[in-house]
Amino acid sequence: MRNRDLVFGSATLALAAIYYALTVTIPQSDLADPIGPQGLPKIYAVVLAVLSIVLIARSTRRPANPEPTNPEPLIPNPRSPIPRVIGMLLIGVGYIVVLPWLGYLLSVAALIAATTYFQGGSINRRSILVAISGALCFWVLFIWLLRIQYPAGLWPSVI
Repeated sequence: MRNRDLVFGSATLALAAIYYALTVTIPQSDLADPIGPQGLPKIYAVVLAVLSIVLIARSTRRPANPEPTNPEPLIPNPRSPIPRVIGMLLIGVGYIVVLPWLGYLLSVAALIAATTYFQGGSINRRSILVAISGALCFWVLFIWLLRIQYPAGLWPSVI
């Protein structure tokens, strides 16, 4: 495991360096914002480099053959992942269907709650609070900060 992490970390560090070097070749635009067209790609390259260095550092500090703390069972899980995939897909389709009527905020809260329940969580006060606060965070990010227009739903006509 140590050698694979070291090799993968080194490869992604080299990829980050190449990617950063290529971002410099992106031409500047007179219509660009203060960050410019190079800003986000440079951030991606730096984040990739930092994560690569962390992986390399962790691989050099670890013993060569650590004992697994939780060995994998020899018998594979007989349950197929297909029903889980289909269930998550149906939750996503349901979100798209109810979005025009419920609006962004309630639809995202319902999406988070449904996903929590589907993944084995229970619907209680805590999970409802997480769903509502998650929906508010996404609303602030996408609607308020990024100014992305999403359907308001039926609520503006009711209020």
